Amino acid sequence: MSSVYVLLNTEPGQMESVLEEIKEIDGVEEAYMVYGLYDICAKVKTKIPQELKGIIQKIRSQDNVSSTLTLMVVQ
Repeated sequence: MSSVYVLLNTEPGQMESVLEEIKEIDGVEEAYMVYGLYDICAKVKTKIPQELKGIIQKIRSQDNVSSTLTLMVVQ
């Protein structure tokens, strides 16, 4: 099982709508609004590591996502 955390910045005032869109993507296990340098933290899990790229691309391509940072979990 492969896991990553994706930290997202959104356009001003769009955190809640982006959060709801992100939660609907297959592979996103959890997602929360956070305070600090980023607006949202999403946990992505897949059984096949090759699926991570597609899921991350779906997250990054959402409307009102201005930037992301992906952190791969080392097990």
